[in-house]
Amino acid sequence: MNKSLVTKVISTIAVFLLLGMGIRSYFGVPLFVSDLSGVSILVSFLGTIYTLVAAFTIVEVWGQFNTVSNLLSKEAKAITSIWNYIDYLNDAKLDKAMKVALTNYVEATIKNEHAEAARGQRSIHPSTELLSIFHTLDQITFNDKRDATVFPLIVTAYEDLSSIRSERIDASVTRLPSMLKFFFNTLTLFLMVGVSLIGFSATFLYVLSIIAAAFVTSITYQIIFDLDNPFDGDWNISYEPFEEAKKYIEQNKHEANSK
Repeated sequence: MNKSLVTKVISTIAVFLLLGMGIRSYFGVPLFVSDLSGVSILVSFLGTIYTLVAAFTIVEVWGQFNTVSNLLSKEAKAITSIWNYIDYLNDAKLDKAMKVALTNYVEATIKNEHAEAARGQRSIHPSTELLSIFHTLDQITFNDKRDATVFPLIVTAYEDLSSIRSERIDASVTRLPSMLKFFFNTLTLFLMVGVSLIGFSATFLYVLSIIAAAFVTSITYQIIFDLDNPFDGDWNISYEPFEEAKKYIEQNKHEANSK
């Protein structure tokens, strides 16, 4: 765990520990022990619901996280496919223009669209950079039989890029519903208050139970709400496929072949 996450977890444990010790001091240990059975039933009920809601939510946000990651990989693959197909045309001028268009697209996605997605802001589609790729393709001239054969493949790769980009933008701004967030937060609070009311004659056992419960709920909370935004927080989407695609385009020079 990084320092930010550790700090959040420790802070949460400290808050609930102070809350529990305050409740224990105010009501007294005898009251805790006498009502132990009733409080235990409440905690068991809340714990069961919390487990189900937390498990369902983690599966959803983890699936969404992986979806965005996979779409970024597919988008990077479509970019390199366009660059590879351009090689068949043996057009130095087109090569230069396409290299600029593709690298600009990658840079805009990593820098600008990453920040927009982190804010939950939908990026414009089609973007200026995507249209630049389209306009570059529009400059293709057919001066060889092979050009006519390759051109449909280039168009298909561009259409794939555009479609994947649209899906990636939709997935990037998808977040948990506000009502679900409110319900989970409220359920977490009720559960921790219930744990704080569990009676232990020994203060050590009481403190240990608070720490354990606060640790589990805090980690669960951080996982859910961090993965819900794959572009900000402790766990972020990797743009390595895009960086590798840019590196590949910059380093892989097309050689002119005889037609």
